[in-house]
Amino acid sequence: MNISYEALYVLAILLIFSVVSFIKKLLDRDGVIIANIFGLAIYLLGNFSSFLVVVIFFAVAEFATKVGRSKVGIAHERRTIGNIVGNGMPALISLALGSLAGFYGGLSAALADTLSSEIGMLSQTKPRLITDLKREVEPGTDGGITPLGLLAGLFGALFIGMIYFLLHGSIAALGIITVCGVIGCIVDSILGATFELKGKLNNMQVNFLGSASGALLAHLLSVILL
Repeated sequence: MNISYEALYVLAILLIFSVVSFIKKLLDRDGVIIANIFGLAIYLLGNFSSFLVVVIFFAVAEFATKVGRSKVGIAHERRTIGNIVGNGMPALISLALGSLAGFYGGLSAALADTLSSEIGMLSQTKPRLITDLKREVEPGTDGGITPLGLLAGLFGALFIGMIYFLLHGSIAALGIITVCGVIGCIVDSILGATFELKGKLNNMQVNFLGSASGALLAHLLSVILL
């Protein structure tokens, strides 16, 4: 694809994204600005395919949020800069460092965590604290997990892994990215239970560390195994 056309497509997609996010109240004003900067940075550091992967990631995450929260009657609050930085910055840093596996691993962990949290709200069983599986907690509690949520997280990680496979044709990398996404999701839950629940870390920091663990592990495993 001609690079000038690519740039036009990127700008058009970002414009549509901004309008939809404003009308549907998906992001606050600062969140829209940062999301556009983030999208442009992904395109410039990666390529058009990397940009589209991020667009798909956001669309799937928003769909899961809408489905999960509408079923339990919880309003979809506007996402903020913290959501974008926490979930997306590890992937962006990976691209800047030239690690495609890290990029996909970070997104895999972020989507796994998002789907685990949002779809997990539909669970008919109460969540249990990941650090104490005998302890039931209220839905939405930091570090709370359900079988449905874990299954949704696995699907999210596998989804990003499948995108990598379709674009780059590596079945081994598909497995790495899927596994690292699930591990990143679990790390996020553990940090939520041990630090966020106690007020020692905030949601952005926990999301960043969870996504970063998926990115770092995916990069290391790709260097060793691929």
